[in-house]
Amino acid sequence: MSKKKRYVYKYINTNISRTSRGCLHSSNRKKSIKVINFFFFLLLLFVSILLISFCGKKLLNIAYKFDKIIIKDIEVVGTKNVTKAEIKELLPFKTGDNLLKINLSEAEEEIKKLKPELKNIVISRHWQKVKVRLYERTPEAFVVHNGTLFGIDFDDKPFCLRGLMSTIKIPKITYKSSDERRQILSFIKRFNSVCGDFLVNISEIRFSGADDIIFVMNNNTIVFWGKEMPEHLACKFKKFQKIYADAMAKYKQIKYIYMTLYRSGRATVKPIVEAEYQNSKF
Repeated sequence: MSKKKRYVYKYINTNISRTSRGCLHSSNRKKSIKVINFFFFLLLLFVSILLISFCGKKLLNIAYKFDKIIIKDIEVVGTKNVTKAEIKELLPFKTGDNLLKINLSEAEEEIKKLKPELKNIVISRHWQKVKVRLYERTPEAFVVHNGTLFGIDFDDKPFCLRGLMSTIKIPKITYKSSDERRQILSFIKRFNSVCGDFLVNISEIRFSGADDIIFVMNNNTIVFWGKEMPEHLACKFKKFQKIYADAMAKYKQIKYIYMTLYRSGRATVKPIVEAEYQNSKF
């Protein structure tokens, strides 16, 4: 007898396959909708920019023709040594000009080039008025260029002395290069923070041949300060101040004070003897 074949029937869940296909179609539809929405968003943004630009130009044209948007007053504030008249003369606009047509940033940059004694200048619009605020430089030392005395601040910007600037009690910097000048300015800035008003007693600051700092006092006393050593600056100045005060009380005239060996606890005071002192007066 022949054996009957046995058949195995497999059950396929058609609902699952249909569901998965439906999900794929739904996902594709959502992506298409997102792309279309993004496209319409870009189109709307582009149209909005065009409308704003067009309307803005129209409004500006109307404003330019509007008689009330003109400069009726120019106010200059912050003047100390620079005069209001010379600043107004340098401005590229005058009263009667349209307030909206003037370029403020260009005017600021141009005046700063012409007036290096100004640290900054800020020009702003107000109703029928332009306000010019000046920030003048303050000389921290004097420098000599081509025989002319200039002021210089910690920005290392030489400028012409105005008003009573030349009477300020500040030292003159003697230097061989712009790098030396910057180094001395940096020293003065740090020294000024620890010495109080002592700087008015110094007439000149320079480097020696060995790159040590030298002071020349108003009474012609030379101070060989030595290396800068910022970490010891405050303590060294306190020590020097006491030595200088004691020496001035003890001697009529001092030739020099040697502070270069401060780290080893030594300082030398060289007074001018009576004969030298008498000769130095003639």
